[in-house]
Amino acid sequence: MSKHRERRWIVGHHEIIDKIDDNLWTIYGDVPGVPIKRRMAIVRRSDGSLLFYHAVPMREEVLEEILDWGKPAILVIAHDNHGIDAQAFRTKLGVKTYGPKKSIDKMRKKFDVDGTIEEIPSDPMVRVESVAGTKAGEPVVIVRSGGGTRTNLVFCDAFQNNASKDLILPLRLLGFGGGPSCPPLFKLLFVDDKRALRADFERWAAMPELAHLVPCHGDIVYKDAPQILRSIAARI
Repeated sequence: MSKHRERRWIVGHHEIIDKIDDNLWTIYGDVPGVPIKRRMAIVRRSDGSLLFYHAVPMREEVLEEILDWGKPAILVIAHDNHGIDAQAFRTKLGVKTYGPKKSIDKMRKKFDVDGTIEEIPSDPMVRVESVAGTKAGEPVVIVRSGGGTRTNLVFCDAFQNNASKDLILPLRLLGFGGGPSCPPLFKLLFVDDKRALRADFERWAAMPELAHLVPCHGDIVYKDAPQILRSIAARI
């Protein structure tokens, strides 16, 4: 039995499944108590099991479609402040929970965690690694799709793509709007090595057949991904 007091499985407003690629689906919904949206990514691994990045409770008919697609196995939580629904998600779906090494102690104070992202069973089509230069070690999920012919990147907070019109005024003033970016407040508060962070953006931009950039917050990038990442790197 968990030692943590568990928030119930509470389904908020969310959109239908967005099937980004043959092994990558997403669900976009509200963040409880915060005027911004969040996106959960669902990756179908080579063995048919499912890896979730972020935890978003979903309606039963949506959950049934996901269960028909694969067996839930892994939940990746970016850091201790991104896990409001992690415990309920873990309990309902029976997944094992993983997080970055830099945040693991803080995460374990809030919800059960089985290991660090380095301990996730390897898969040729899915890799989870920490974003360089970030204080929390937040993960980026690198998904190879189309039999390895395309690369998709799934982010937490380091890359966002919020349209200003979709944000309340305080978030716009804090620099979270304006399209694809590494937000100024993120760089100020959650980065301890800008040079390393810049190098990661440049490395991602050079990945072969880069198809989609999938943020937790904001719109998915469907084209010009390398150019967008290089532009962001130049401003870090």
